[in-house]
Parts: sequence; structure tokens; C-alpha cells
Amino acid sequence: MKMRWMTLLLTLGWALATGYQVQGEAVYEARAPLGAFQGVNPTLKGQVVFDLTKGQLQGRVCLDLAAWDSKEPLRDRHTRDMFQVDRYPQACLTVAGYDAQKGLVQGTLSLHGVEKKVAWPLRYTLAEGGKRVSFEGEFELLLSDYGLKAPTFMGMRVQDRVMVRVKGQGVAQ
Repeated sequence: MKMRWMTLLLTLGWALATGYQVQGEAVYEARAPLGAFQGVNPTLKGQVVFDLTKGQLQGRVCLDLAAWDSKEPLRDRHTRDMFQVDRYPQACLTVAGYDAQKGLVQGTLSLHGVEKKVAWPLRYTLAEGGKRVSFEGEFELLLSDYGLKAPTFMGMRVQDRVMVRVKGQGVAQ
């Protein structure tokens, strides 16, 4: 009897762990001496598994670094040059967990050949009985943490600190 109960609990636990195909966008906001500007990248894609019973989140989401659009072609070329997209075409977050009390997604960001552990604020909403999830978050990123040298224009350098916002949705597989 005890073994049947354990099997039932394990089966329910696995049924509540849902895999999601994720897509979305990232927006950066950077500052330079002459003002702020932003760029949008609509290529956020990946897969995650979310276990409702344990609040665990795992998976991987990536962004094509050549796809930034700031509505200024020269700035976008400088951004691609900074990222060295021919050598490092993607930034990827390997998701290792979610701290529900603090609202933080935890994982390792791989950017420009550097891997760094991160914990960023992320809010999510489940819909359609868990078949869809919407998410959004905002965090600061230091370019120098990833060996990136901020671009310059007319002798003025972009600040090292960049604000990044992500939003998207996941559809259950």
C-alpha cells in the first residue's frame, strides 16, 4: 500500500512538471554622454521545464546577438562588433531554478565566451490551466563583466551599465 501511494505521488509530480517552448524579446537601454537609446531583439527562444509542485525551473533560452535593432544602422553595427557576433553569435541563459519567495530566476549566462552565475527578477503568470505562461523581467548588466568593451561614437563611450528587459511567453509541449 505504501509503495502504491509513493508511485501515485511521483506520477502526479511528473504530470505537474510542464515543458514550455519559449519565445519573446529583449530590449536594452544604454546611456552615453548625449543621452539614452535602446534596441530591441525579437529572437528570444528556448525550452524550459517548470515543476508546479516544487517551483523548480530548468532549461535554456538564447538570443541571436546579430538581431539588435535600435533604428540606427551604425549603432547596430557597433553593437554587433562589440559582441563579435561572427565568433559569439548567441547569448544563452541556462536556467537552474526559480526562487519564488524573492521572484528570482537563477542560472548561468553565457555571453561573449564568458559564463557567469546570475539571479534576476522575473514575474510570470500561468494561463489556460498551465498551458501558457507569460513572463517579464528587468535587470542590469555590466558589459565589462563579460569582457565587452562599450562602443564609442565621436569619442564618447557608452556607459558600462546597461538595463535589459525581457518579456515573452511559453506554450506547453
